[in-house]
Amino acid sequence: MITYLIHYDPFGYAISPVSFVSVGLAAWLYMRGLAGSSRILGRITVWRQVQFFTGIACLLVATNVPLAPLGHSLFSLHQVEHLLLRLAGPLLFAVSQPWRILQAGLAREWRRHLNALGNRGIVRFMAHPAIATALLVAALYVWQVPVLYGLAQRVAAIEMLAHLSMVLAGIWYFGMLFDPRDPPDGARRGARLISGFVVIVSNIFLGALTTLKEVGLYASYQTARNSSGLSALADETIGGYTIWVPSSMVLIAAIILVLNGWNAAEVRRWNTRYELMRGSNAAALEFPETAAELRLKVKKPNRDMGRTLALGAFAMFSIVMITLVTIVYAL
Repeated sequence: MITYLIHYDPFGYAISPVSFVSVGLAAWLYMRGLAGSSRILGRITVWRQVQFFTGIACLLVATNVPLAPLGHSLFSLHQVEHLLLRLAGPLLFAVSQPWRILQAGLAREWRRHLNALGNRGIVRFMAHPAIATALLVAALYVWQVPVLYGLAQRVAAIEMLAHLSMVLAGIWYFGMLFDPRDPPDGARRGARLISGFVVIVSNIFLGALTTLKEVGLYASYQTARNSSGLSALADETIGGYTIWVPSSMVLIAAIILVLNGWNAAEVRRWNTRYELMRGSNAAALEFPETAAELRLKVKKPNRDMGRTLALGAFAMFSIVMITLVTIVYAL
């Protein structure tokens, strides 16, 4: 009986009730928050609302017809599902900054519990860039293990767990990445930038390995018939390319947004310099008044930024070459 319930999927691959309920609840809270929080939060731009609803639409597209059934017959389209669930949807969701709006849609008691939860040490630990990055990378690598991939293909509950872990890891990561707060409340800007390169390198490594390998690994785990005419190896090659290039492009866009947010934070800090200097004499040292002082202040940060970008580019190039050499000579 328990085995039957685990494998029972009344809607097949066509409809995901969990995704509809989750997305519907998020949309309801958002609309409720918009209606009741205009006096507190001010006007929420249409662009931010479009980003939010496009993000949750990505989750619906990835888990329902026509993409979900095709993902059970083609590895390549299954990777498109993962791209939408782990990266594209959460990025759009997080960049719209819906947190205060969603919180405003909750009852007062739930808001109080949520604030108490946010102040706990475990939450602050999980929000560290290294932890958030590790969770996002793990959400990709764990479910690409062939045995676990096949288990998720056969068992609806396991597939739901895989998709849920990807969505939550993605939202948690991009929430950290686009947090408008300055340190110490938010993560350090440099750490956010480096985390983006780490995720890109992880995508490149797994994507290159899957694209360039010469044997099929996932064909036997597909649970629906492949009627596209693609060979199993060609299908997996396209799927690996999806992990490699489109996923990395999403992260490049995220890095650009991080740099833009970094610049906006510095502009805000500069515009409030007089208030800061009135509060502390030491704060006056943070705001150079001459060109020489400015060059002295930005010399080390600019050098560190240049090194970070150079190391990121070198790491991406090295991981591709190492993967290629490993495949050609070891396999």
